[in-house]
Amino acid sequence: MGITQLRGLQAETAILNRLIQLGYEVLHPWNSSLSYDLAYVVDKEGGTTEFVRVQCKLAWLSNNGACLTFNISTAAEWGRKSHNYHGKAEWFGVYSPDTGRVYMVAVAETGTGAHMVLRLAPPRNNQQKNIKWAKDYEL
Repeated sequence: MGITQLRGLQAETAILNRLIQLGYEVLHPWNSSLSYDLAYVVDKEGGTTEFVRVQCKLAWLSNNGACLTFNISTAAEWGRKSHNYHGKAEWFGVYSPDTGRVYMVAVAETGTGAHMVLRLAPPRNNQQKNIKWAKDYEL
């Protein structure tokens, strides 16, 4: 198993564990080529059930320790373009081994870039506008 697969497994396991701790029924798809890694069940009014798809990601800590960053698109493989997860998953489940925490970020909030940043500490210039605080996404 390569280092990328090992990191993905670490993230997926931590996110799965946290969802189960919170009492969710979690499903693991048989097909590993889907654009999501887990799904969890939400019971709705009237007895209906909804499945919520989660793409699992591992976050890395910035050099100064102020931010977590994670990929919001796939890495391009030879002959294939990278793609985002809009319409393919509802949430990013993000695990940071540096904080030991799991974060849930709606795919709809992520835009179309390659990465997303969650802030752990205020920026040096004290700017507050458009900051996505990690604590607001903690599961």
